[in-house]
Amino acid sequence: DMHGGDELAVHFQELNAALDRFITEIKSQGLWESTVIVQGSDFGRSLNPNSNMGTDHAWGGNYFMIGGSVNGAKIMGTFPKLSSDSVYWLERGRMIPTTPWESVWN
Repeated sequence: DMHGGDELAVHFQELNAALDRFITEIKSQGLWESTVIVQGSDFGRSLNPNSNMGTDHAWGGNYFMIGGSVNGAKIMGTFPKLSSDSVYWLERGRMIPTTPWESVWN
């Protein structure tokens, strides 16, 4: 959780290492082309830091899908302007989602 401090870069490194090991193993078993990995967050985080230099709960999560047969390198939906003058900006760095989470299945 990111309520205090910012260790996000460390968590991304851990995730990347785990995915790399998993994908290497799946490929060694010849299963990569029939494998799809979907990652989803349970909630979004605010863009602005809170008083503890962490982030607070917000709307709009983040998701990614990878796999041997996935036609990737795409951003689904509309990537919003990430500033306070955006029509999707609420307050304290909270953004209104532009695309429902279910869209990864379409």
